[in-house]
Amino acid sequence: MREEEILKKRRALIETLCFFDIFDFALTREEFCDYVLYKKWTLPELSSFNNHEKFLIETHSHIYLRGRSLTVKVRKTKEHRARKLISKAKKYVKYMQMLPFIRMVGLCNSLSFYDAEKGSDIDIFIITEKNRLFLARSFAWFFTHFLGIRRHGKKIKGRFCLSFLISKDRLNLESIKQNNDIYFIFWMRLMRPLIGKKTYQEFIKENDWLKEYFAYDINQKLHLLPESKFLLKLQRIFEFPLKGNFGNFIESLLRVWQMNRSKKKKNCLTNNDGIVVSRTMLKFHNNDMRKKYTALWQKRVNQYTDYFIPVHSDFEKSILQRSHQSHIPSEARFQDNVDTKNEEHLHHSQKTQTPVD
Repeated sequence: MREEEILKKRRALIETLCFFDIFDFALTREEFCDYVLYKKWTLPELSSFNNHEKFLIETHSHIYLRGRSLTVKVRKTKEHRARKLISKAKKYVKYMQMLPFIRMVGLCNSLSFYDAEKGSDIDIFIITEKNRLFLARSFAWFFTHFLGIRRHGKKIKGRFCLSFLISKDRLNLESIKQNNDIYFIFWMRLMRPLIGKKTYQEFIKENDWLKEYFAYDINQKLHLLPESKFLLKLQRIFEFPLKGNFGNFIESLLRVWQMNRSKKKKNCLTNNDGIVVSRTMLKFHNNDMRKKYTALWQKRVNQYTDYFIPVHSDFEKSILQRSHQSHIPSEARFQDNVDTKNEEHLHHSQKTQTPVD
């Protein structure tokens, strides 16, 4: 393998692992090959490459940064919680196929990669029909509230958070991506559609800017629920009276009321960077953590900068080789079994955020 290729693969490996390390979440070997930045890896490729990397640990099941073995144990606990939440999400979301003008519902945020803290809610991303965003949101609100599963007030644990909705004429989300927005990049990559396979495929196709970070086809099928012809027929029946001018009238009333209400609450926040209220997008994240995640990720990646430097002469190669064999970046020499989430309590601050809707 040429040195240039080695450096590219090493960068992809480090940048990917550093992102998940923020959440104290060790990836399985299969997950790493599936989630890795830039280009896909095979398991033999991974094992062959990692045999020469002194800053990594690869077991028969997991791969993580040296000194971070606790992330395997923490991951098991988080995954156990997440699987329960995902099971609950599937139980209710399958019935959302009958709700008017809802075209896709997907799991998002850390739950999409089996990461759940104590008291976590169920974050879902919704795509609606064009010009029916506020009608669809109202139906989703009533559905989850009637069943007692909507997050509100202090009722958070295990409840549905309806904090991000877009309409089909707003599928491209590149405009809300921040600079070096590693969290949003993986948020897009790891989203798990539950219903609305066709709309999800349109969504990924529209966001082709992702190929800059994942130069391979993204096709999530893991949690996709089977379509119910009966529920979809009910949806068409419910939608029929709300099409045309009458539906436009109800949509406009709901739009004016909901936008005015949301904008008033938005103006009360000291930091409203994560709030978007428009005719085609409703995004209620009043504690947007993306800049902090980016800073933590960049800090971790910078610890391994030496591993990205091209080497030209035999002398430089020997020096660098000795350095790599004896040197793990000082910040990377974490004491084993140290949980870095205490670093800034990011997970807890994210968990306590309250949507402005």
